[in-house]
Amino acid sequence: MTRLVWLNLAVLGILAALPDPAFGCRYNVREIGFVDVGVEPYRLFVYVPQAVGTGEIDDLKDTLAAASVDTNLRCEPVPAGVDANHPAWRFLSAHGIDSYPAAVMVSPDGPSRRLLLPADVPSLTEAACLSLEAVLDSPTRRQILEKAADSYGVVLLIEGPQQDRNAAAREAVSAAISYVGEQLEFLPKAIARGPEMVVLDHSSLAGEDTLLWTLGLEPEDVNEPCAAIFYSRGRWIGPLFKGELLTDANLLRVLSIIGADCECGFDHRWLQGTMLPARWDQGLQQKVAASLGFDPESPMVKMEMVSIVRRGMGGLGDPGAPFGYQEIEVGGEQASLSHSSVAGFDNGTVEPAGVPVDVEQPHTGGLILAISFGSMVALVAAISAVILWRVRRD
Repeated sequence: MTRLVWLNLAVLGILAALPDPAFGCRYNVREIGFVDVGVEPYRLFVYVPQAVGTGEIDDLKDTLAAASVDTNLRCEPVPAGVDANHPAWRFLSAHGIDSYPAAVMVSPDGPSRRLLLPADVPSLTEAACLSLEAVLDSPTRRQILEKAADSYGVVLLIEGPQQDRNAAAREAVSAAISYVGEQLEFLPKAIARGPEMVVLDHSSLAGEDTLLWTLGLEPEDVNEPCAAIFYSRGRWIGPLFKGELLTDANLLRVLSIIGADCECGFDHRWLQGTMLPARWDQGLQQKVAASLGFDPESPMVKMEMVSIVRRGMGGLGDPGAPFGYQEIEVGGEQASLSHSSVAGFDNGTVEPAGVPVDVEQPHTGGLILAISFGSMVALVAAISAVILWRVRRD
């Protein structure tokens, strides 16, 4: 009988160690987006004149490092005469820089831009710090981060010069946001607040040059309304919606992904996207923890989320367009701008680059459930047979 007891305990122990097939991933895409999984940061190269000594360069490096804490931007002073193999060297010719000091900001996606260093300050260190703060903060980016911290996500509407087109674009964004808000209770995991809209009016474009540069725009390029979707830590997901692409149905096709299960089959390289250059301070982190009910920066939670993301990195191929996104080709009749036009929209039609937009995503949740359940049944049957055989033999 002692053997029977031990065998029963073994069965219980094995079953307890198996994942519960009744549940999928513990997190949704939005929650995973709050974790820093080591995505390549922005870089700020500060080109230092030859007259500046080693001690001053070290002070500049330490000051910039302290000023960039809690940001996704890394700073590096580059002394004059640096080796031609240094990664900062190629940006000198790209931006026509022939005199120091100078500064260049580089996106993790590759584009770069020259930054102005204030000339009316007493030191290079102070000038570099002022330039750093300017690229890390702006009113519209702050709005995006504040709203994304405790809501489903944010749709940024960048207005063009024509008010009638702006009104139509605003109506499309509002319809998509309203529809998602009505579906929150049906999500795999509840999100308390629906998406929100942030509007960047045409007269304020010049003050948001860093935000526009992140989206691949210059203030003078904005001649029609554009929209971009952000979630979690200011992550841009999907394309830049403009022209015929800016419809409520198309916005919904991307918005629907944010509330999906984190193991929904999408490539996490595409989902993670590139964050806005910004400072993620303690106030925002506390707001996120209150919204989620847990701290995504907790070591145990972070370890689990990073593991999930790494498993998803082998998904749907190498991204091509920014954030692995391909422009949507919408077939058939164009969805109207009314709310009713999105009532039957298909949330499976947006795909990462390299995948046709009309191909349905694999439903991995059901497969995982079937495999887990089948394995448990087979295990129980096998161990039960052993138990019966031993009881009969004894």
